Formats: sequence, structure tokens, C-alpha cells
Amino acid sequence: MTHHPPHTRRPAQGLEKPGAFQLTLLRALELPKAYREVFLLKEIQGYTLAEIAAILGISIDAAGARWERARRELVHLGDSDAIERVR
Repeated sequence: MTHHPPHTRRPAQGLEKPGAFQLTLLRALELPKAYREVFLLKEIQGYTLAEIAAILGISIDAAGARWERARRELVHLGDSDAIERVR
């Protein structure tokens, strides 16, 4: 698996607002490990679901499901704007 240099990956849009990145990161750290790993790799580090699947040794479908669950869980953790920030 070839990893792209950090400058070629694109983290989630919407995290550039003041405090948005910090709030999302703090909330993400409260997620269950399986969700947190995928969320941070995708939204913070900018990996694709295919890359994440390869890194974690799971299927692309599983990576996608974990990402969606992480986004929903962030709302339950009190970050109601999380879904909009990471669309």
C-alpha cells in the first residue's frame, strides 16, 4: 500500500473555522476505538476509505460503515455540527 505524502491528502472541509478543528478532535477522541481510528484517518489525515481499509486490514465497506457511525456518534456526544463540518 502506497501512502500519499501529507501535502497531497485533503482533510475534511469545514474544519478551518475558528475552534472547529479542536472541537471535532476533542469529540472524536471520545469515540469507540474502531470509529475513532477511521474518523481520524479520514477527516483529520485525509486518507480515502480504500487507504484506510488497507491500513486497518478491513474491507472498504467496513471502513465506510465505521466512518458513518463515527459521524453519527459525534452528534450524540454533543457535537451537533459535526456532520455538516465533515460532509
